Amino acid sequence: MTVVRHLRYRNLVRTMASDGNADGSIPIKTDIPEEIGYVVDKQPFTSVTEGKAEVLFPSSHDVFYNPVQEFNRDLSVAVLRVFAAEYKKLERLDKKKTEIKKVVTVQKETNPDTLIEEENAEGQSVGKESSGEEIACEDRKSFILPPGVKDDDGIRILEGLAASGLRSIRYAREVGGVKEIVANDISKQALECMKQNIKHNEVADIVIPSHNDASMVMYQNREPSKRFHAIDIDPYGSPHTFLDGAVQCVVDGGILLVTCTDMAVLCGNSPETCYTKYGALSVKSKACHEIALRIVLQCIESHANRYGRHIVPLLSLSADFYVRVVVKVFSSKVRCKETFSKVSWLYQCVGCETTTMHPLGRVVVNGRSVKYQLSSGPPVTETCSHCGHRHLVAGPLWSAPIHDREFLSTLKASLVQEDFSTFRRIYGILTMMEEELPDVPLYYVVDKLASVAGVTPCRMVQFRSALLNAGYQVSMSHAGKASVKTNAPPYVIWDVVRAWEKLHPVNRAKMSDDRAGKRILEKETRTMISFELHPEANPESRKQELLRFQIKPERNWGPKARAKTSLFHSDQEEKRSRNQGKKRRNQSNDKQSSVKMTKGEGINQMNKSTVCL
Repeated sequence: MTVVRHLRYRNLVRTMASDGNADGSIPIKTDIPEEIGYVVDKQPFTSVTEGKAEVLFPSSHDVFYNPVQEFNRDLSVAVLRVFAAEYKKLERLDKKKTEIKKVVTVQKETNPDTLIEEENAEGQSVGKESSGEEIACEDRKSFILPPGVKDDDGIRILEGLAASGLRSIRYAREVGGVKEIVANDISKQALECMKQNIKHNEVADIVIPSHNDASMVMYQNREPSKRFHAIDIDPYGSPHTFLDGAVQCVVDGGILLVTCTDMAVLCGNSPETCYTKYGALSVKSKACHEIALRIVLQCIESHANRYGRHIVPLLSLSADFYVRVVVKVFSSKVRCKETFSKVSWLYQCVGCETTTMHPLGRVVVNGRSVKYQLSSGPPVTETCSHCGHRHLVAGPLWSAPIHDREFLSTLKASLVQEDFSTFRRIYGILTMMEEELPDVPLYYVVDKLASVAGVTPCRMVQFRSALLNAGYQVSMSHAGKASVKTNAPPYVIWDVVRAWEKLHPVNRAKMSDDRAGKRILEKETRTMISFELHPEANPESRKQELLRFQIKPERNWGPKARAKTSLFHSDQEEKRSRNQGKKRRNQSNDKQSSVKMTKGEGINQMNKSTVCL
């Protein structure tokens, strides 16, 4: 849990002695209940301790902080630890390869007669070094400096929107092998708060405060010698304005950590707005959270391709009120040509919500011959083959894998429980990501399938058993509790629903003829379905009783309002209660007013009639 306590400063005692107690101390008043997760100090300074960082929040400054995002920051620290270690290994390996090449070159010049022998020796040496076995066996501490110590050969990190600097300070104090962290914010008030926190945490030799527009900082560091190894973008809303600069100022093989909190746009409420920001059309769906992740990945890939670069997703997370992706960026014009085979249109039926992915193109490899061809289509008929309703078209979406299983395994193995207060949740989420089928985009939701067909939903383990018994693969998605990822075709999914309806019949006479569920249930079953319990129906993450999904952390949790004049408002809860249902009350008042006006007009009309008589 995030710890919040109050600090007393001598300079504040001097300047505010008239407002203090007789002994010169500053009185502390708290109006927020304990279950909120933090306490408000009405005096100018409040301290928040998270991880190994302690930051000060002047209540009169425009600085943003959300305690629920501690999970996000903990996961980011863990990711950067693994990345910094891998970077040092690769750097060390490259240095050894360079030294070997130099030695071989000198030997070739001095002894040209032994050219073949030396070439063989070079190949053996490089092969031995490239295996990385010796490096892997060494203790990482022997060549990675501990957290809090500046490493001149370490990585450079940019936090584009640093606010109070909490995230950057945590990186400096908890991630080893760091050379420099640029903590940037466009707000002057945030800069002053950041400087104070950097000094308070004694990380001034690592964290450099910057007052500039985040895009300008990235554009000014596009030169290869100035590029960053890791860039963290966590804005309030959409990050689309920063992606163009981010893909240009990250080193080859560097990582981007990008957060999006505009979930209403990404989940289909405003497809036209989603297109203007991300270059893709969103659609309302039960799998909307994974669709949001794939839209963001497609957007980053699109920006990278413009500069001959491409991405490799390491981790894609949908949690709470946001999505978070971690991707590596590489330079390769050849790989960029393959992008259109990794991006697809999405066809979704408006009746049964059956989805079909249609890649923009395909890559045909025949020996050394590589051809890039457009896809033929569309893959669906004018009406849905299952229920006869029309289709909606969304996308393009990223249809390639959204996780790197090897990276997830390394990340999970690197976690230290004592270092993260959200350890249980991180471990559970990473385990679920490892269990997800990598080549199956999107997922079904059991409750939605039952709702479409008008049947009683079966248990998750029964539905999974039916698919496993039919010979298909099944997994869950970390993005939904009742989610089912499977490589089974859609007709098999509906065969399971039809088989369940036979065991638990419904009154089809009450269904309208054009209802999607009635049309689906009337079709014949083509697959032998058995609901007998399968040994693999229960996922390992559930057997181990891991914390897999979010537990409501506090009252009124979620995305906070954009920071204005104060970080902590004593009347925040009062305002929320006062504004709850405000629109509904106004509409009710308007109706009552119109009724009163109508009655008044009726009385006036009767009076006029009486006068005329």
